Amino acid sequence: MRAAVLKNYGDDPVVEEVDLPVASPGRTLVRIDAAALGHLDITVASGTFGVKPSLPHIGGTDGAGTVVESDTLSVGARVLVRGKGIGLVKPGCWAEFVAVDDRALTPVRTDLDPAVAATFLLPSTTGHVAVNDVARVGSGDRVIVSGASGAVGSMAAQFALLAGASEVLGVVPRPDQAALLPAGVTPVVGRGDDLADALGTDPVADVLIDTLGGDVLPPLLRAVVPGGRAALIGYTLGTTLELDLPNWLLRDVALLPVNMMRRTDRQAELAPAMMDRLVAGDLVLAVQRFPLTDIARALQSMREGRVAGRAVVVPGP
Repeated sequence: MRAAVLKNYGDDPVVEEVDLPVASPGRTLVRIDAAALGHLDITVASGTFGVKPSLPHIGGTDGAGTVVESDTLSVGARVLVRGKGIGLVKPGCWAEFVAVDDRALTPVRTDLDPAVAATFLLPSTTGHVAVNDVARVGSGDRVIVSGASGAVGSMAAQFALLAGASEVLGVVPRPDQAALLPAGVTPVVGRGDDLADALGTDPVADVLIDTLGGDVLPPLLRAVVPGGRAALIGYTLGTTLELDLPNWLLRDVALLPVNMMRRTDRQAELAPAMMDRLVAGDLVLAVQRFPLTDIARALQSMREGRVAGRAVVVPGP
């Protein structure tokens, strides 16, 4: 079978022929129909992360597929492949087939697009948790979502609107990203000083949902009203935040971490409702497909922030 194999840390994976995995008691053989590409995959492949798989390694922590052989699931069943070290320390989903622990499989709706099925769980549940469980957005709240053209940010913006927010401002670093914002979201373009100028000097939001970090975060925190809330999810534009403590204490804006690694049970609880909303069209998840053979181009597009929503690779011919 074909798989995208990481041979050296810091390099892109190479698509080549490898041995077909086999099913065994407690392990199901799945044909991968679509596999997600995420920033965690890029971080693992860099060799700088705390999790370092033995090389050569097949990456891909999330995939949607069809059961080929199993002693617990029906042949032909549609499943989400995720967890139990898949793509981290065990062979992942960037392949035509994968054999995995049965406990790493979650049934998915047959009417859910495989590309969406491979990518929906993390962004949809993260967006829901950030908005409803952590920031507790309510009717009439004014909300800023940074990175609202990305998968998680887009979901957070949509959930804020569903929660009754009176206005949702979608912050994007580049003008071309404004066209990717969900319907009903007002674009704000810029980063650093340019973003501060675009937002003005007065607070404009009760809640901030930040997926970017870096030089976007300080001006966004200043745009939150005293006593407001800031749910912090990501750090794609930078990993550090410097606070002027006296003024932060004066403004009294709560900094609330969104750590989904501690909320796996909540993810599992939310998953059926997320699928239902996606099939019904209440939520929209943009997906950009790449052939498995173009995985290097897909990863570069991700690094440059030029993917519309989530990137997936399709192992088909």
